[in-house]
Amino acid sequence: MRRLFVLVFIAFITLNLTGNVEGVFANRDNEEFKDIYERKVPQTFHFTYDYENLYKFLDMSEKEYRSEWDSGKTIAEMAEKHEIYPQQLISYLAEKQFEALDKALKNGEIDRYFYYDYAISYMRSDIIEFINRNPKK
Repeated sequence: MRRLFVLVFIAFITLNLTGNVEGVFANRDNEEFKDIYERKVPQTFHFTYDYENLYKFLDMSEKEYRSEWDSGKTIAEMAEKHEIYPQQLISYLAEKQFEALDKALKNGEIDRYFYYDYAISYMRSDIIEFINRNPKK
């Protein structure tokens, strides 16, 4: 009975609040949002890691890196071994991705909405997956 009351109450409030809503909506006639509708879709962005710089950041030679990788270690484990905290590694890799995103935005390869979406929705999870995987595990 209590659930029914809560559902009815929520429905009542929702119906009363939506009746008088005024605002700016993203429709094709609104000049403020025109660039959203005129954007090129789909857009793609592929980030390629620079392993030479990654070796330097990890304070490892390529040979050491390959040896650790071949033994099944992840990049996060290699970093930890060199006393690099996970957040430091993530921040370093995020900075490199932001540099590439900035370049792609400047060159017109992506638009600012793609930039925002990628940075907010995908970057962190992509980096975490990258540093925590090793197919040899």
